[in-house]
Amino acid sequence: IRQIPLYESSERDNRPEANLPREVAWRPDGRGLSWLARTPKAAEEGDDIGDTEQQDHVMSVEAPFVVAEAKVLTSTEGRFSDLHFDAAGDHFFTEITEDGERTILAYDMSVEPAAGQVLVSYDPDNVLELPGEILTRQDGNGITTVMMSSDGQAAYLRGSGYREQFTPQPFVDQVEITNGATTRLFEGAAETFDWPLTPLNDDLTRMIVSREMSSMAPDSYLWSTDGAWENLTQNVDPYPEITVAQRIDFEFTRRDGLTVQARISLPTDYQSGERVPAIFWTYPREYASAEEYKQASIRARNHNAFSPLSFLRWSDIWLTQGYAVVYPDVPILGQAGRFNDRFVADMTETMYAAIRKVDEMGYVDVDRIGHGGHSYGAFATANLLAHTPFFKAGIAGDGAYNRTLTPMTFQGEQRFIWDAPTTYLEISPFFYADQIHSPLLMYHGEQENNSGTFLIQSERMMQALTGLGKKAALYIYPFESHGPRAKENYLDLWTRWLEWFDLYVKGQEALKSETDGL
Repeated sequence: IRQIPLYESSERDNRPEANLPREVAWRPDGRGLSWLARTPKAAEEGDDIGDTEQQDHVMSVEAPFVVAEAKVLTSTEGRFSDLHFDAAGDHFFTEITEDGERTILAYDMSVEPAAGQVLVSYDPDNVLELPGEILTRQDGNGITTVMMSSDGQAAYLRGSGYREQFTPQPFVDQVEITNGATTRLFEGAAETFDWPLTPLNDDLTRMIVSREMSSMAPDSYLWSTDGAWENLTQNVDPYPEITVAQRIDFEFTRRDGLTVQARISLPTDYQSGERVPAIFWTYPREYASAEEYKQASIRARNHNAFSPLSFLRWSDIWLTQGYAVVYPDVPILGQAGRFNDRFVADMTETMYAAIRKVDEMGYVDVDRIGHGGHSYGAFATANLLAHTPFFKAGIAGDGAYNRTLTPMTFQGEQRFIWDAPTTYLEISPFFYADQIHSPLLMYHGEQENNSGTFLIQSERMMQALTGLGKKAALYIYPFESHGPRAKENYLDLWTRWLEWFDLYVKGQEALKSETDGL
């Protein structure tokens, strides 16, 4: 059905996956295999010989699986995705993307070719109007099937229910497969985050729902259509003193007029009116427009979600050590394929505006701030230290610092270095190592497997910094890849991170005063 040719070059246009068969799966009714396939559209009289217009097909083949004899169930000039059948094999459901619009359809298998009924059409770029996805479950053989009502006349759509206020209200709609009429069965509350986990019957009169708040750990509830909520679990928050730490969601405006979302978490012992040292932890992302960023931020941010404590870099562990943690979005805006022409400028503008805002809010001592990031965030950290005077110290993990070592695209960059040599050099902090004056702590997995951040990146950056007489450290963790997994390594890292920031962000005198009583 599917044979992937050997890549014999890295040419960007030599990638055939888009036209290969996809979504290959067993049919739940036992009638063989199904998949999606894209082929050249059949030529009509008068067409140019070089016409390369494509058609997409839903395919099915029964035993003994002679692929050449596979049946075409339906076709479109758009593009299919997410092919699923109901358990009985009476209907299949799929989504078509065409001319920027997406349509979810149900196909009746009792006629040939299968007749499609539009369930819903929508603009995928408008997150506030997303209708959700067809609700599925797995049968006893592990095959995904569409969940149908007991009379076989309706399916269900489960969606995230995004809101401009960043308080999503997930929902479940029942949709009639004969006419697309919808009925809302479930919608989460505005003050909590309620995610429907598992339906308990075909008509969805009872479901298991996960409920959480920013101040309440997730618990599972039995929800019924009569409005009853029965608490099934009593999960205990193991770190209530961290959960009650103040978290303030805010926005700020860059000098180019872009409104950016952010959150600041305050130390567990924070006193009103106090200005505390802070760590900014960031990860830049690329967008083609301000509107695209706005839509993405609505997807990404959930003010009602619980934040569990973890060992990860942006962890609230910082809050127990007297630091505030600031998590601003870092939007890089630009023409698709040329985002990095604005990388340093947009990143600098974002940090400048974010720092001004937290200074205005009165929570942070902006003379005692550090910056941290992992992977692409590490790349951002080194760039910020090279191009701005804002940060007293930095932490950079598993990063890339010399883009000549990733010459054939990286992250959102689709140009080769020979197409954009100036950009590749300008965004490489390695070439500005002489401008880095703040101490930089780097860490890297010795068995790094991410093609964009091989260990040589940190090794060469360390050589550059030490050769220039800069304050820097590099910790290489054996057997680790793109981020630590062993608890022992995380404990080691946290010890080093805190010592580094206590020394260079809080400052020598602050460190001395805190240890005098020990």
